[in-house]
Amino acid sequence: MFLAFWGVAVGVFVFSGWYAWFSWHRYEQNSQFHLKLESDMIAQVIQRLLDDQASSLQFLGLQLQRADALHHPRRAQSLLLDYQKALPEIASAYLIAPSGQVIASTAVPTGEPLPDFRNDPAIWPDFQTVLQMRGMRIDHPILEPLMDHWIIRLSHTVFSPAGKPLFVVTTPLRLGDIEDFLRLLPLHPGTAVGLIWSNQYIEGRWPVPQGNLAGMLAHPPLTGALLQALQSNSHARQGYYAGFVTVGRTYRFGAFTRLSPYPLTAFVSIPRSQWLAAWWRQQVEIPLLFLIIVLGLGVVAYRRIVFLDRRWSEQREAFERTLTTQATHDALTGLPNRDGLRLVFDQALARAERQERLLAVGFLDLDAFKPVNDTYGHAIGDESLKEMSRRLQEAVRRTDTVARLGGDEFVLLLEGLRSMDEVDQILARLQTAIAQPFLIQGKEISLQASLGLTIYPFDEAADADLLLRHADQAMYAAKARPGRTSEGWAQLYHPDLGTVTMGDEVLRQDFLQALVAGAVTLRYQPLVALTTGRVAGLEALTRWHREGREISPDQFLPSLGMRERLALGHFVLQTGLRQLAQWQETGLDLFLSVNVTPEELDSPGFADTIFDILAAYPGIPPESLVLEVLEIGEILEQEVALGHLQRLRSASVKIALDDVGSAYASLLRLKNLPIDEIKIDQGFIRELPNKPQDLIFVESLINLGLGMNVIITVEGVETEAHIALLREMEVDYLQGYAIARPLEAEAVANFVHTFVLGTGDADTPLLALYHHLGWVHMAEESAMNHGGYEHTDLAACPITAWLHAHAPELPGVEALLAEHEAVHALGQEILRVRQSGTREELHRLLGQLHEYSHRFQEDLGRAVRAMRDNVAAS
Repeated sequence: MFLAFWGVAVGVFVFSGWYAWFSWHRYEQNSQFHLKLESDMIAQVIQRLLDDQASSLQFLGLQLQRADALHHPRRAQSLLLDYQKALPEIASAYLIAPSGQVIASTAVPTGEPLPDFRNDPAIWPDFQTVLQMRGMRIDHPILEPLMDHWIIRLSHTVFSPAGKPLFVVTTPLRLGDIEDFLRLLPLHPGTAVGLIWSNQYIEGRWPVPQGNLAGMLAHPPLTGALLQALQSNSHARQGYYAGFVTVGRTYRFGAFTRLSPYPLTAFVSIPRSQWLAAWWRQQVEIPLLFLIIVLGLGVVAYRRIVFLDRRWSEQREAFERTLTTQATHDALTGLPNRDGLRLVFDQALARAERQERLLAVGFLDLDAFKPVNDTYGHAIGDESLKEMSRRLQEAVRRTDTVARLGGDEFVLLLEGLRSMDEVDQILARLQTAIAQPFLIQGKEISLQASLGLTIYPFDEAADADLLLRHADQAMYAAKARPGRTSEGWAQLYHPDLGTVTMGDEVLRQDFLQALVAGAVTLRYQPLVALTTGRVAGLEALTRWHREGREISPDQFLPSLGMRERLALGHFVLQTGLRQLAQWQETGLDLFLSVNVTPEELDSPGFADTIFDILAAYPGIPPESLVLEVLEIGEILEQEVALGHLQRLRSASVKIALDDVGSAYASLLRLKNLPIDEIKIDQGFIRELPNKPQDLIFVESLINLGLGMNVIITVEGVETEAHIALLREMEVDYLQGYAIARPLEAEAVANFVHTFVLGTGDADTPLLALYHHLGWVHMAEESAMNHGGYEHTDLAACPITAWLHAHAPELPGVEALLAEHEAVHALGQEILRVRQSGTREELHRLLGQLHEYSHRFQEDLGRAVRAMRDNVAAS
């Protein structure tokens, strides 16, 4: 349709162009014919007038010859007057002797002297020529009479029988009849009609030219389209011309006709603008209007046809989609059903092979969904399934597929995966989406799910059905897993479905080879004793040199299975203790911290392995080894793990609990664990410069360690501000980038000998806020226990000094000063009420102190972040 419309449109425009050319060519031919016809008519009328005048002058000459006019001037005068009266177009009449003396004239009043042309050099040469010519002669036009009428000077010479010129009769001829005749012709506006002499003098023109008339009559025109046409067609009776003409210097179209035997040419011309306007009116205007109407109607018809065609196509496609959807999609959720899954499954396998990417096939089943239908009814159950479908689709990527096989069973196809890290990210989003409560018709419902996954091409199943069965088996393994935690809701398919958890199969295959090949090495990060400022110990950290880059444990450890983790733990202990023995031989007295995985703690012979490795290095006392364990799930409450820890502690091996305060650790159970040390999670410490309000949590963790009487190590010490703050707190060891990054073994000895801990940067809000919080705690303790308490003056508070010192760059400093002053005002009020107020009033003020202090800490944290962002941007 589109091509047809544009084909017709192009055809119309081509035809319009052809019609414009053809109509112009035809109009030009017709107009040339009409111009030639008009010039011929005018030539015939003028020629007839001139022929009549020639006969009249010849008759007048015979009468004057009979009357012996040269010798009888009065008789000659009378004949001339009679001649003029008989012919109204005659302006005047002259009788001139061969000597040039005028004998009689109707133009000269009676009694006045008659002119003698011998005294006129402009006339006498032409008069000599006239005396030698027989017949009527047309002379050069005169100027003034032309202003009103066409005037042509005619002369006739009368000869004696012997051939001697006797006299000359001249008459100026007014062509008034010609002008009347022209007025009757249907000439176009702007048409010019005229006579031109053979020597290019203009004998006459209608309408009479204005402005340069005298110049044109005095000299023949040297240029012009008519002159060029007459010169190029010197023998043609008629002709056509187009171009700029002398009169007005306008572009005109015209035609000419020569008068025979007279030396005159009649011409007719029309301006080009009038020519084009006439062509437009006669040949183009109506067809163009018709063409515009036709094109407009065509466009409207085309748009209507296209609209109807598009609507019919959309209706047909919608109908086809409806039929396809009904056959391949689930009616309740709109997800692909088993038939729809089969259509996309084979394509997904082909894309995975072609693109050399991973394809994860997941089988998801809702746990205990039947009670939802039994308790709330099938309507709410259906709405829950629809909401679950929506959440699953939002959690996966747009390139992935979610299908419903029926009931509460769903299938996930995760395409284009480059690594298992991407699977972990998608599973995290799925877990978050499923864990959120479902609010259905005002009822809150909590659902859980089990997911089985298999990864193609790691799973070498040959077809989609077998992959789906493997994912189904993994799902049942996840559902049957005892004591399942939130991390265990998904199970990766493995032929034995044993201890393999989610991870990167490629890394597992490569890791053991890397251990043997020496691609796995250790780095050592110093731990500095706060009491001495010197290095007291080292933490062994694993680095894997893979594919030209160094990989840290957080990038590969979550992907390793039990066998790989056990091998890694044995390697770290063996390598680290061997290196520690070498350092001790050089006189370095250090302890070594080694990370222990939950899989190692859960293995039956873990403690015996530690004792065997220590026995190989008798120079290393057991208390020089610190085992850092991470509390994940319920591992530290299992009898096997607790037995290992108790045996190791009894042999003087130190046990440290790592990442205390993180989401994994339960602070309430720390006192029941057999540990010697806690390591505060670096996430709290690292963000303190941007979130000083978290200082209260750090202080709480330190107080917890003090109450347990264990060693306290702080990780994440990355700035001088951290050092200055922690020097004020009762901690034992510091560890972080502000001290040193993990070192190679060869660099440790030199660092230990040369490093001394500095005082840190005290010009930070952390230290000032720490002192401020100490005063707040004293006020709280006074309110609760009625102990001694001295209020600190507002001006003496370190926070006040710090706020004033950084007022120019700290946004909202006035509001912070006001909030800080309000906290101190509450402290003064607590001091007053403690002495004379009631207990209820004291508790009310304590609540306000908590609220105001917390608000001030949060606002201070936001202001500090904004100040740091502004400094970084500048």
